[in-house]
Amino acid sequence: MKKYLFVFIILALFSWDAIAQTTDLTTFNTERLQVNKVGMIVLGSWALGNMATNGVLLSNPSSNERAHFYRMNIFWNVVNLALAVPGLRHSMITDPSSLSLAETVAEYSSMKRIVLMNAALDVAYITGGFLMKEMAKTRDKKRDILRGYGKSLILQGGFLLAFDAVLYMALQSKSKGLTNILEKVTITPDSIGLAFRF
Repeated sequence: MKKYLFVFIILALFSWDAIAQTTDLTTFNTERLQVNKVGMIVLGSWALGNMATNGVLLSNPSSNERAHFYRMNIFWNVVNLALAVPGLRHSMITDPSSLSLAETVAEYSSMKRIVLMNAALDVAYITGGFLMKEMAKTRDKKRDILRGYGKSLILQGGFLLAFDAVLYMALQSKSKGLTNILEKVTITPDSIGLAFRF
């Protein structure tokens, strides 16, 4: 009888740790998806606000340069909105408890990598905007379009760089939770299992 009781206690302890890991993983995914959701709401709001404001301003621009600036802001934010809507949808429909550890790690790593690549592109956009403004000084026929588009690239690239930096920091702040989960997993050539520390 004592032997069965001992086996039962050991199995209960193992089960408890496995349940705790599943709960930790679900909590991590809930928080990660919430960060993404808030990020996509911010990006989508920026896009809609820009499209509405610049659409109104485009109806009566004070100059050709301004018209090009407003137009480019609208074009730019059509793309932002096209990125924000699917990202928001994914965050809202994904069940945090349905993701395996491998899926969680893959999604988390992919999102951080995408945000870092976007930040590098943002710097390129800002640089391109300044280059366009410089080119406008020597190209009289294209001065208005180059200055208008250049200013738009600087504005939109600047916002996106700040957005990506904040989103990356928010994602990075969640890394400790994932690290704690991964510390409980052991991988050998033959198997994957939970490590129990007493």
